[in-house]
Amino acid sequence: MAHSRDFSSNNSIINTRKRQLAIFVAMSLAGLGNAIAAGEQTITVSANAANGPQESAWGPSPTIAAEHSATGTKTDTPIEKNPQSVSIVTRQEMEMRQVQSVKKAFGYTPGVMVGNRGASNVIDALAIRGFSETNTNQYLDGMKLQGDNYSEFNIDPYFLERAELLHGPASVLYGKSNPGGVVALVSKRPTTETLREVQFQMGSDNLYATGFDFGGALDDNNEFSYRLTGQARSQDAQQEMNKEKRYTIAPSFSWQPNDKTNFTFLSYFQNEPETGYYGWLPRQGTVVPIIDSNGNQHKLPTNFDEGEDSNKISRKQQMVGYSFDHQFNDTWTVHQNLRYAKVTTDYRSIYGNGFNSATNEITRGVALSQEELNTFTVDTQAQAKFATGDVDHTLLMGVDYLRMRNDINADFGSANPISAINPQYGNDSYTLNFPYKYLNKQEQTGLYTQDQMEWNRWVLTLGGRYDFATTSAYNRTGNSTAEKHDQQFTWRGGVNYVFDNGIAPYFSYSESFLPTAGTTYGGQPFDPSRAKQYEAGVKFVPKDRPIVITAAVYELTKNKNLTGDPDHNFFSVQSGKMRSRGIELEAKAAVNANINVTASYSLTDAKYTQDTDLQDQRPVQVPRNMASLWADYTFHETALSGLTIGSGIRYVGNSVGQYSTGTEINKDFSVASYSVVDAAVKYDLGRFGLPGSSVGVNINNLFDREYVASCYRDYACYWGADRQIIGTATFRF
Repeated sequence: MAHSRDFSSNNSIINTRKRQLAIFVAMSLAGLGNAIAAGEQTITVSANAANGPQESAWGPSPTIAAEHSATGTKTDTPIEKNPQSVSIVTRQEMEMRQVQSVKKAFGYTPGVMVGNRGASNVIDALAIRGFSETNTNQYLDGMKLQGDNYSEFNIDPYFLERAELLHGPASVLYGKSNPGGVVALVSKRPTTETLREVQFQMGSDNLYATGFDFGGALDDNNEFSYRLTGQARSQDAQQEMNKEKRYTIAPSFSWQPNDKTNFTFLSYFQNEPETGYYGWLPRQGTVVPIIDSNGNQHKLPTNFDEGEDSNKISRKQQMVGYSFDHQFNDTWTVHQNLRYAKVTTDYRSIYGNGFNSATNEITRGVALSQEELNTFTVDTQAQAKFATGDVDHTLLMGVDYLRMRNDINADFGSANPISAINPQYGNDSYTLNFPYKYLNKQEQTGLYTQDQMEWNRWVLTLGGRYDFATTSAYNRTGNSTAEKHDQQFTWRGGVNYVFDNGIAPYFSYSESFLPTAGTTYGGQPFDPSRAKQYEAGVKFVPKDRPIVITAAVYELTKNKNLTGDPDHNFFSVQSGKMRSRGIELEAKAAVNANINVTASYSLTDAKYTQDTDLQDQRPVQVPRNMASLWADYTFHETALSGLTIGSGIRYVGNSVGQYSTGTEINKDFSVASYSVVDAAVKYDLGRFGLPGSSVGVNINNLFDREYVASCYRDYACYWGADRQIIGTATFRF
């Protein structure tokens, strides 16, 4: 009962803080709007500005406010003409905050929960618009990084030009996908301008990193160019006995014989002898204290590891591919992306899977898995630009193909428990009782078409796609194969009205599907789940200033969810439905030559509207409210010229976890909200004759706030990241 009173008191404080922060962000957005309206001292460097550089959807952005994207249309489209919300984290923003993972790059993005695994960076799992990912839903250079089981691709943000997120269903372009959204990454590419960069980092938790980024033309005519980016980094993970080591190199090469043809070779090789901590902790000791036999309360330290020193997760990634473009004439252009990728994973872990309140011990299991995943993807497109009367068309027709094969040699079992109050490590014996020797395969072929039609200020986007998807699992132990064939049609329609001042209201409808593994009690394979979304909003992207503001409301519904079979224990039926409604506000602006601002707010009202066990409950790890604000100021023409100071705050509202056993099974429990402050100081060394060079310090979680990032089940909670200090020295010559 004491904890109930405490939670009630905390909820009152939390609600007050939520209102204060929501008002604060709203006032910030209003203030930003006033600054925009005033139009004083604004920067005129813009992708849309007539006198500025032309921004490419596959290249760098001049400022933090990228104004073009290909993620939502597969064509180079201005943000204000896209009928869905797209958030873009540019290279400049990633460098300012010195993000160490893709998921942390989206820490200031609305509608995105990045704390699904707490401080762990082993995979970039996210929850988007209320829908958590089973496997990461990431695309690199337009093609999916298809993962399976414990094999997941992980891209270092140092090798990216931009990280984008398309909010909502996107099957019309990408086929099977998570309904919450798509993460699209764009690699650094060859440049004809000479680039020579060397970077050094040191920081807390024994962080040491060295990176380099070289590029330039190989001949006087700029026909051949290259990019060679590499990095080596080592760091102690937050949890004791765990380290992170990574060695990456990405050579790329471009051949452009004329202004109509471009061939770019892209590759990425990454070796991770140690990926860090990938465990979880029970609700007792994190969300609520542990009570010992004397009535004393205990909390698990944020560096607590429930595993053993023998735990190890290593991973190797290899990718080779190309991007090819050829423009036949003013109407027709062909484009093709192709990639072969391989990831090898060695996963050995003793992990917690429950808590014994009688003995205050964490019960443990063991997972041993050696995997080799191979994937091949190719996307071929034909684009036509033409007019019919007063209507301008950008017609896209394409076919893409994906094949994935994952060879799994795994065993699961039980391990000895460990005391949560006085852990004694070194007892890493275990008993294996469940072999998992599988060959998993996935194959998808999609035929799609899209027409972007412009008439006066109207933009109408219509697209449709038909997919053929096959999923199979060969059980080597039982010498049996389970195979599922799915065919799905999805479509999207959207309309935008773009005023001359950059304001663009829009409305869209979009769909997605996701194959579902398994069968009913009667042996009937499950159909794919389907999702549909209605979204309306307004965007503001003025032509002469680097500002992007988006406000969106949406309703997203996913049906054919698996839910417990009321007539047969341990089986499922496909009658579940989940609904998410929400509001998302986002602003990114280079307000003037000194100030950059990003602000966001999201309200996510998600729940199971039809479910045997979870009726009317919220999904786990999905906060109702989130907000963030970042601002940095660069001094010019003073004694402090070259100095940049920045700070940001991230607020994550309360979420829920779910009980897995006992009388409260399938009921949820609350995980408290939290706010984290980040800060940065950077100094440009240009005044010392080193243009483009800088030194800086970033502090994440400035006040070392201790918080539970989220809980999946009562046995699976995650401490948030402790304070981390990163010193960076970048030299260009």
